Amino acid sequence: RALGGNMQGTAALLTGGLVPLASFAGPKPQSSDSPNTARLKRLHMLVAWTSLVSELTAIMYATIARNVLLEAAVPHTHSLKELLLRGEYALAWTGVNSHFLFGLLGFVSTVSLNAWLSFGCNCAGGRIGPALACGASSALLLMLSVVNSAVGKGDAQSVQHLPSHLGLFQRYAFLLLAEVFVRRKMLIGIAIALSAVAVVQGALWVVQVPGD
Repeated sequence: RALGGNMQGTAALLTGGLVPLASFAGPKPQSSDSPNTARLKRLHMLVAWTSLVSELTAIMYATIARNVLLEAAVPHTHSLKELLLRGEYALAWTGVNSHFLFGLLGFVSTVSLNAWLSFGCNCAGGRIGPALACGASSALLLMLSVVNSAVGKGDAQSVQHLPSHLGLFQRYAFLLLAEVFVRRKMLIGIAIALSAVAVVQGALWVVQVPGD
């Protein structure tokens, strides 16, 4: 339960909020949009879609890992953190937390982008657009601070987490690459390659706006 039980419901809740943002409820492009507005709308779609996929991946990690923990024999370790950080469940633990955190930060970013697109470029919106965008950005930075404080704490056996959320992402990337090059899991290698293509193509789509 410690590995995935507390993540499944929260990630599912975020997924429910991201589904409309990544499909029918997101800002719609219009021919009258300025190049900068068009870029922000494209960025909103890209962030919402990426966050949605990330949360779904977190749910999958948590569900499968939790089932394995319930069905398989768990090797003896001095603490739960040692099992999750250094043991055979390290990939699942870092995967759940990395994808959940990435999706959460992306969700808050879409809220900020939505506020700016709805009111920030509209004179009728007054100053509420920048206020909402700044409020969401403030929450985003606070979340990062909370995560950094949590992942840096050790347990009674001095098993340390990672120094920050960036360290968490770095550890997850290292474990994924180890799965590819050490354990020869080619599906993960193909997934990484496709993700790299998606990042490049998405960035080009956001930047290259017709008529700019």
